[in-house]
Amino acid sequence: MNDLPLPVSGCWVRDREEGRADRLGIVRMTVPHDNDPKAKVEWLKPDRRQSIVPVSQLSCGFGLRMEVLEAGGGTGRQSLGYGGIIGLRKLGNREQVLVDFPETGKRAWLPYQNLRQVKGPRHRFITGDTGDKDSPERFRLKVLAHALEIWNENTGALSHLDIDPLPHQIHLVHHILASGNLNWLIADDVGLGKTIEMGMLLAALQQRELLGRVLLITPAGLTKQWKDELYYKFGFEGFEIYGEDFFINEPRQWKMHDFVIGSMDKLKQETDLNSLLHAPNWDLVIVDEGHRLSRRQYGMRYDYSERFQLAQVLRSRTRSIVLLTATPHQGMQDKFIALLELLRPERKEELQTLTLNPEIISEMVYRNYKADVTDAVGNFVFKGKQTRTIRVHPSEQAVTFDRALQKYLRRGYAAGGNTGGTAGRAIGFVMTIYRKLAASSSAAILNALLRRRERLINASGGQTEELPIDERYAGEWEEQQEATGRAFFEGELALLDQLIQGAKSLKQHDNKLCGFCDQIIGQILVSNPKERVLIFTEYRGTQDYLREELVERYGEQCVRLIHGSMDHEERRQAIQYFEAEGQFLISTEAGGEGINLQRRCHVMVNYDLPWNPMRLVQRVGRLYRYGQEMPVVVFNLHVTGTVDEDIIDLMYRRLNAVVADLATVSRHEYNERLAEDVLGEVAELLDVGTVLVAATESGIQRTQQRIDEALKKARGSAQKQRELFEHAARYDEEELAENLQITDQHVQAFVFGMFRLIGVEIIEMLHNNKVLKIRLPDAIRNELGMKAARMDITFDRLLASNRANTTMMDLTAPFMTYLVRVAKSYDFGGQCAVIKALTGESVLTALLRWQDDQGRRMRQSFSVFRLDGQSVETNPAEFGVWLLSEAVSGHAEVTRERNESLMKLAERAANEALAAASNRYLHPENLQWLAGGWLAVSE
Repeated sequence: MNDLPLPVSGCWVRDREEGRADRLGIVRMTVPHDNDPKAKVEWLKPDRRQSIVPVSQLSCGFGLRMEVLEAGGGTGRQSLGYGGIIGLRKLGNREQVLVDFPETGKRAWLPYQNLRQVKGPRHRFITGDTGDKDSPERFRLKVLAHALEIWNENTGALSHLDIDPLPHQIHLVHHILASGNLNWLIADDVGLGKTIEMGMLLAALQQRELLGRVLLITPAGLTKQWKDELYYKFGFEGFEIYGEDFFINEPRQWKMHDFVIGSMDKLKQETDLNSLLHAPNWDLVIVDEGHRLSRRQYGMRYDYSERFQLAQVLRSRTRSIVLLTATPHQGMQDKFIALLELLRPERKEELQTLTLNPEIISEMVYRNYKADVTDAVGNFVFKGKQTRTIRVHPSEQAVTFDRALQKYLRRGYAAGGNTGGTAGRAIGFVMTIYRKLAASSSAAILNALLRRRERLINASGGQTEELPIDERYAGEWEEQQEATGRAFFEGELALLDQLIQGAKSLKQHDNKLCGFCDQIIGQILVSNPKERVLIFTEYRGTQDYLREELVERYGEQCVRLIHGSMDHEERRQAIQYFEAEGQFLISTEAGGEGINLQRRCHVMVNYDLPWNPMRLVQRVGRLYRYGQEMPVVVFNLHVTGTVDEDIIDLMYRRLNAVVADLATVSRHEYNERLAEDVLGEVAELLDVGTVLVAATESGIQRTQQRIDEALKKARGSAQKQRELFEHAARYDEEELAENLQITDQHVQAFVFGMFRLIGVEIIEMLHNNKVLKIRLPDAIRNELGMKAARMDITFDRLLASNRANTTMMDLTAPFMTYLVRVAKSYDFGGQCAVIKALTGESVLTALLRWQDDQGRRMRQSFSVFRLDGQSVETNPAEFGVWLLSEAVSGHAEVTRERNESLMKLAERAANEALAAASNRYLHPENLQWLAGGWLAVSE
């Protein structure tokens, strides 16, 4: 019994029979038989004749550099595809050939019987095989299939997305993947869509099969948001939240979880970190808000935060790490360098010379600014922002209360200074909290004073809780702190009684609340009674105060709250209600990051202004972000004539003046979009906390001087930081222009073309031709395993999400992947053709590929070479336009000698492109020709 594989039709064989070793032929058919299977062979040497011979009489007839297709060889096993023979051997008395498969990058020793010889596009082009009448259209569709697949692989832009990516997001993903190194710090401005960029990057990596295990580390309050956005916008179903969706009881359980989201402050805990260290290595670790990883240098000594240590430990357990932060520098060069060392530890010594060689960050930092971001047709995405300060004159009661408060504060600060030590600092801390509460609202300070009086009378309190890990909750934490039950100074209780009476009187004559309701909310609703308004305050006491007033005026159901005591689901429900039915959403700083309301709201009110200007930037970023279709309007409420509010107002006026100056470009033209970028940079670097703390004692003039000094320092740091980031990578339309531009129109052109060729019938077009009802041929339906012959498809993301049983034809849809697979297959044809409507002599298309220094594929590029005479043009825009319409044939004079010359020109250009994109991380892998065509002469 012969146990050798039966040679497939098209397999090259030799005759083993003695004296016939020179006979070389191609198997045309095999006849299986248990004992003696036969093969029908067409002999090519020494004479052309056919004969039927036993399979046992045949041996391998393939030679080096022959092009082959692997047959698949069994039920449920797909073909390995097209490849070239690069080796021959006999092992264990079996003949095998080594085949290089360029599409997958794999090489395998295979039984020669499983291979059939084919003629690839290079061979066909050189020999002048112009194809038949269908060849031009098959050429177009084959090329489109590869172009669509590679564009999606390099950008993630054609995957299952619930968004329409912007050019800067597409470019970022393309740039990172093209670099050959996935270790990057992405420092895009607040509101530019870093979540979207990460989703697209993950989708692109998934297309490349480089996404086995991913760990996403976020602040505690953002884990659920990341999970939801990755699911709803990108279709990633596998992400689980550590400590919520799953728990680890034994180290081996980590093997069950490949896509993990974890809170950085949970994972840094000793028990959780020890557990995490037992997890298998990760392909990619992403850290959101990477600026929270802190390592400071003091001389030769480093001070590591626990968060930084977490990232440092994980760095050795992942191939790649991506850090996300809009504020990577924060005016601290050593901290910034520490982040870069996390990314590229092998370049540690280079990074120590960053001041002298700032250009090195172009290989590891990517930064876009709001001022530069446009949509696909070049319109600026951000519609602008208007800030209006509403000034309210204080009531007589407010002036009286402020005087009494300042007296109390001075005595308190003095007592703290005299006491000294921890106890003295605690007194000063309480005084500062009272100042902030008083500047926020009459209700907030009254509540605090009443609690303080109760402590003194009952001699209770005094236990201070630890500062919350999440800085957004600092205001709410301050509000709840309980000072000691002992008096800070003699006569404190009497002063407290006066203050409490004053606060109660102020609350009854609250001009600030009236200004909020009448001058802001009332005027907003006059213009649009249904306008949604986002309101920010730092404190829960103020939040409740505003809620009561709005409920009394507009009804119970109009208001929803967000604060630090709410869990993820409560926050989500509050936002959902606000966007669907509510009118007012009042948030503490807990909503200053992580909530995105730009699609339903464009009006914000700051009832109080934070001492830290960066908090204000974060607040505005909830509305002034990607997806906002309206100009954002921000109202800042200010009561004149009270010491602390005047100081805060002074600080912001001075800050805005500096921003306006820095945002004034050539010829004194003020750039509004640039101003938003500058504001974030200066606010990030502005340290005025100590200035404001000292303001009660130093007086308004000295405070003004110190604010100006702090702003001068921040301005200088911002200018240096901006100069440094001028070297960072950023959106450059010229970089993408070098590639063949692929759009949604190409997706549609491909689908319609495939429908015509494979017999898919379009029965009806609905919704302004956006929904297609189609009927599938039985053969396709059976191949896809579909019961129904009809289906509804669309190219519109919104329609697909809102219309049941409608398939979105993106590159991840099973039907779409089927069409692409068919068009790319060898048997589809279209390797060569004569085509019309293009200028030049000929055109050749290819895939260029690069690998890392361990042979792992890192990049593929689809390239078109248009040849005319001795010139070569790469990726001509004209070809991209040509791909959008059905191709027709023509006539061209074709000679082998000229074809060989043209192929040499194209190969030289392809090798130059391979060399140009190679770097320390990328090395050429292979060049695969896809299809070639001759351009028809004019008739």
